[in-house]
Amino acid sequence: MTIKRKDICLSVMKTAYGLSLGALWQHVKVECAGIPNNYLLRKELFFFIVGRLLKEEKIKLAANGILLSGTVEQQIDLLQAAWPLYPSNDENDDLDEYGMWFLVKAPVGIVWLTPDGKELWT
Repeated sequence: MTIKRKDICLSVMKTAYGLSLGALWQHVKVECAGIPNNYLLRKELFFFIVGRLLKEEKIKLAANGILLSGTVEQQIDLLQAAWPLYPSNDENDDLDEYGMWFLVKAPVGIVWLTPDGKELWT
């Protein structure tokens, strides 16, 4: 099976526009559903997409109502450092079912930037 990473990334960036970090993860999951043992691929694609959206200035990351500063790499590192072990027995580390980690433990959320300069906080 040929995995078309570029197609998956483009699809997720289009379909997840305006949605939360957890929804972005779920969109990656849906796009990778036909690929066996896909967790590591999903994680790689997720962080690639977040990084690309940051570099293209389509999103910003924020915590507690404040936009993060620092380089794209520093912001991605912050998110990766907090990423839970997979799979986890702690329901608050769940990424796939209810995505509780994104709701109760994720250190940041997404702020989408519209073409006219408005911010859409998730």
